[in-house]
Amino acid sequence: MLKLISVCLFYLLFHPVHVSMVSMEYVPEEKGYRLTVRMYSDDLLLDMVNTVDVKEEDITDHVYTGPEDIYEKYINKKLRFTINGKEQQAGLFETEKLEIETIMRLFLKHEGDIETVDIINNILTDIYPDQVNLFIYKDTGNEQAYRFTVGYTEEKLKLGETE
Repeated sequence: MLKLISVCLFYLLFHPVHVSMVSMEYVPEEKGYRLTVRMYSDDLLLDMVNTVDVKEEDITDHVYTGPEDIYEKYINKKLRFTINGKEQQAGLFETEKLEIETIMRLFLKHEGDIETVDIINNILTDIYPDQVNLFIYKDTGNEQAYRFTVGYTEEKLKLGETE
């Protein structure tokens, strides 16, 4: 428990940049969206400690090293999607742990026309008051970018419109 507390305090006091990046691309032949979430590994660990059940023995050198399914649980709590009025859950298919960054790749099934996409992005917003979550959406007729912050966590995408 002391290890978890020390990790939390260290990164709350000394990490200078608080940003994440998400891309969401519709792939018609796969009947759904490919999601790529990029986060600093230390920020991800800190938010996972606060959000999902991270065990102390699953932390090595300030990086989460436990079972991969916890990433899927974390993303589905912090990044929520509603497509055509129906809430969706993303499935994790790959995780890449680099020296300072963790990349999570997920898939969100969807068949049929896309009328509306609503997003709630709460990644790290409970921890850092200066958190910025960059978000890129792409389908066959749209490519849009959004900037989520602590005070701006929800967006109804304007599909078919130009910004």
